[in-house]
Amino acid sequence: MVGVTRPRLRLGHLVLALTAFTALAVGATGGVLLVRQRAASIAALAERQQLLVSLQARLVEVEVERLVAELTRLSQLAEVDLADDNLEPEKRVLRIARRDTLVFSVAIVILDDAGRKLWAEPLGATLRGDPARLVAEARSQGRTVVAFAPGEIEIAAPVAGHGAMVARVSGAERDLFGEALLRTVRGGAVELVAEENGAWVRIAAAGGEFPLHGDADGQSWRADARGRRWLVTEVHLRSSPLAMRLAQPAEAIEAEATRPLRGLAGIAGGALLLAALGGALLGTAIHRLEAAEVELGKSRELAAMGRTAAAIAHEVKNSLNGISMSLDLLASRRATPEAAAAVYAQARTEVARLREVADDLTLFAAPPRLDPGVADLGELCRRAAALTSDLAADCGAEVRLELPPDGDAPQVPGDAHKLLGALQNVVRNGIEAMGPGAFGEALGSRPATRERVLVIRLHRRGRQAVLEVADRGPGIPGDVREHLFEPFVTTKRNGTGLGLAICRRVVEAHGGTVEASPREGGGTVFRLHLPMVAPALAPAVSS
Repeated sequence: MVGVTRPRLRLGHLVLALTAFTALAVGATGGVLLVRQRAASIAALAERQQLLVSLQARLVEVEVERLVAELTRLSQLAEVDLADDNLEPEKRVLRIARRDTLVFSVAIVILDDAGRKLWAEPLGATLRGDPARLVAEARSQGRTVVAFAPGEIEIAAPVAGHGAMVARVSGAERDLFGEALLRTVRGGAVELVAEENGAWVRIAAAGGEFPLHGDADGQSWRADARGRRWLVTEVHLRSSPLAMRLAQPAEAIEAEATRPLRGLAGIAGGALLLAALGGALLGTAIHRLEAAEVELGKSRELAAMGRTAAAIAHEVKNSLNGISMSLDLLASRRATPEAAAAVYAQARTEVARLREVADDLTLFAAPPRLDPGVADLGELCRRAAALTSDLAADCGAEVRLELPPDGDAPQVPGDAHKLLGALQNVVRNGIEAMGPGAFGEALGSRPATRERVLVIRLHRRGRQAVLEVADRGPGIPGDVREHLFEPFVTTKRNGTGLGLAICRRVVEAHGGTVEASPREGGGTVFRLHLPMVAPALAPAVSS
């Protein structure tokens, strides 16, 4: 018999497909995570930039407020009287205060009402704005005022009598940005500006030329005239018209956000590549193993078919020999009528054996065709015991029935004839497992004293009927038990190895299962589970 090879999904191909799918899924997931991480890093850098600019703007605001307060205090302390043209007392006061005042960290100038410089510390200090206007503004308002000029901040406090005391903060000589903020510029620009007379005046700047113009309080992504993108952060001070601006190129921020992810992306890519390579190698190895397994399976199948063919040939030869001898005896016309009748009966028996072998091959060659009906399992058990009674007598075995009371035996929907054949196969195997030569003794020798009882038991388990056939034979080796219901597998000295395979196909066609397990105390138990609810049966066909 030649088996039909059906296309099936190879495990090696499945491993390759799963590896490719996993690589794509992991790669896509990793890519999404990296993109999200990059966006989160850019947002964090922008937030850091906003925080630094806001913090430094607040520090400048606080310093201007302290300078205003300090200059106001010094102007009141000095009580400069410019009418007597004698500044020596005031100079001595300012020299004493120089050791502990913030004003002298920059420059200080004393002006008269006309804005002329009367005294300065350091001596060469000058003012860039309009001194006369600055003095007039301070004296008219009667308080300290702040003015802005390109590159500096000027603070003027009126003094008693005439004139004013002016402190100057140079944007070039004084660090107004701080080290932390300057480290973030990197290719951008930062500036401190002030609104003076309706125009923006630059007090201090660092980095390159500020790329954008216009007031944009807050933070935003903006493009310059050439289309280059910038992250612009602008903070306006509350107590003065000062504003601090920072512009950083988008590529610098994106590069800083991407830099920590490059190593991670490289590691992930390398791991993904190694996983894909390992999966490909594993898939190739499995594919080769499968090919070798297929070849081995074919070899085993051919070997099993060879053994089966030999067994069938042996059965056929025995029957043909018997038929040939019967024909020879009948042809000689020497047999008495009684002997001729016996010879004829023997020939009929051999023909029946040949038909049985042919029936086995036919049943196995095609799926069983069932005639739907109702099968009384108790009756099937009694008939199977009766049909094998002669075999049991030849093997010195006893067949016992453990059945429910009459009328309580479960009935199952199905083909009673096919189920009887399946049960008969199992019973025959159990009897032969206890017969001559079954325990390894030589054929023809006196059998050893053993318990040779085969029990056929029938009971219900839930919505299933269970048929048990338990023998006291030598048992089935573990390596054979795994393949017991496969075709061409047999432990008999004679046999085709198709009986149990056909039994399984018939039981499964009825929606049931069959199994074999060791019996406690020795032997084997076969269990046939059959549903008591009608399964989808194969349609009957006429022969």
